[in-house]
Amino acid sequence: MENIQNLLKPKVKEFDLSFSSKSNPEIFNVNYDLWTLKITLSFNDHPSPVYIIFKNVIGFRVLDEGNLLEFWDSNVRVPGWIWKIESGGWFELEKLRSGFLVQNHAIGHNEYLISGINDCVSVISESEPIIIDIE
Repeated sequence: MENIQNLLKPKVKEFDLSFSSKSNPEIFNVNYDLWTLKITLSFNDHPSPVYIIFKNVIGFRVLDEGNLLEFWDSNVRVPGWIWKIESGGWFELEKLRSGFLVQNHAIGHNEYLISGINDCVSVISESEPIIIDIE
């Protein structure tokens, strides 16, 4: 029952970025090649694309922001467009399934949510994202 309560009230924090923008991005490409997940973003106030790269990916999903309403509650909403999920995210949802074996592995995981204008990408990874601004 505690897991379900966590899902209803996710806890997130803004991921510390060297790149800053006053706008939310448009997610316009998601590419996964078994080794690397590369997400391409476009910002209204930034002339060139920004890439977010994840290595050691456990899983990722792309959802319309309307399917993640628990994250837009004014008590949860934190600044920024990429958040580190501390509790109540996709990983905890998957842990409710007995077939989700990665929950039993000793290797740690990180979960992130990239909030786009229309779509959002949830990522479960063993490492932090690498953000590349080619400007």
